[in-house]
Amino acid sequence: MKFNFLTIIIGSIVSFGIVYLITGQILWGLIVGLLIGVGSAKWFRVKKQEASDEIEYDERVNNNIKHASLQTFSIFNLILFVYLLFSKQILNEYSIKISHLLIYLSITFILSYYIVPLIVRRK
Repeated sequence: MKFNFLTIIIGSIVSFGIVYLITGQILWGLIVGLLIGVGSAKWFRVKKQEASDEIEYDERVNNNIKHASLQTFSIFNLILFVYLLFSKQILNEYSIKISHLLIYLSITFILSYYIVPLIVRRK
């Protein structure tokens, strides 16, 4: 059976639906759907690189990718820090749920490890 991008989307949606029906919580369905989608995308990318004789990137491109990923992490952590500081000092309470924090961190990792390197390589 040949897998493609449509298969990843269908698998993510089906796993989301199954976990949501079992647990009754959308959050766990989202987390499982994202894990299946991101894991499958990573696996396809590795298999595609093995199949094709793609040229390895030189050190300059790899350094740019590391630099851009570090900047992405720094910006997102700064935003989180400012929010937490603002919540504690001005509002005197934290109004963020752990589940929202997990989603925020997941998005940060996805951006830093998948989206930013794709953008930097194409420059």
